Amino acid sequence: MSRLFFGTPDDIKEGQKLPNRKALIAAGLHRSTMHGIDGNGNEGVAAIVLSGGYEDDIDWGDEIIYTGHGGNDPQTGQQIADQSWEDHGNKGLVVSKLRNLPIRVIRGFKHKSQLSPDSGYKYGGLYNVVDHWEEIGKSGYTICRFKLVKQSSILDKEIDEVKEGVIVLVEPLGKEPKWFSIGVEPPSAINAQRLSNDGAFAKRLLGKKPGETIDFGNGFKVLEVKRYMST
Repeated sequence: MSRLFFGTPDDIKEGQKLPNRKALIAAGLHRSTMHGIDGNGNEGVAAIVLSGGYEDDIDWGDEIIYTGHGGNDPQTGQQIADQSWEDHGNKGLVVSKLRNLPIRVIRGFKHKSQLSPDSGYKYGGLYNVVDHWEEIGKSGYTICRFKLVKQSSILDKEIDEVKEGVIVLVEPLGKEPKWFSIGVEPPSAINAQRLSNDGAFAKRLLGKKPGETIDFGNGFKVLEVKRYMST
C-alpha cells in the first residue's frame, strides 16, 4: 500500500467525481477498496468515505457527525455490536484531532445526502476533526463519534488577544463556555453569537488575552482567541 498522504492530491479539485473505489486509489484520494477510514493509530487519518454504511452518520455539508469504525452490519448499516477506541481507524481519527491534520472527505452514491453523487464518488474537500466522544447509537450500542468541520469554515490559528474579526471562547462564572464573534459573521459550523464592536460586552473583551477575566455581569474568563477562514 502507498504511503499515507495528507491534503488534496495535485490535479484533484473539490467536487470532482470518480466512478469507483479503484479510481479513488488511482487519484490518490483513498487507498482502500473496502474500508471507509484511510489511516492508522500512529500517523492519523488522511481520508474517509461516507457510503451509507453507518446509520448514525449525520451530514450537514460543512459539518459532519461521523460514526467510527466497527460493529456494524455492512448490508443494513445498523450497529450490531459496540465500537472500540482501540480500533486503528478510531485511534487514527483521535490522532488527527490532536495533530490538527486535514482529512479528505469523499461521499459515495449510497450516502444519504444532497451532496452525494447519483453514481460513483465525489470529493468533498478537506475537513478537520474538532471533537470526539462516545454515545449510545440508534440500535442501542456504544459508538465512537467524531465532529468534522470543513476547513473553509473552521477556526484557524490562535492569536494572543481579542481583536475585531475573531472568535473568542469565554467562560461565564459557573456556566459552560461559549463562543462569541467580534464584529464578523461566525462560521456556520460553529455555534457562536455575534457581538457588535460597539456593544459593552465586546468593548470589555477587546484587548484581553487568554486567561484574563472581565468585569461584566457575574464575570467572564477568556479561554481561547482564534481567527477563522471565512467561507
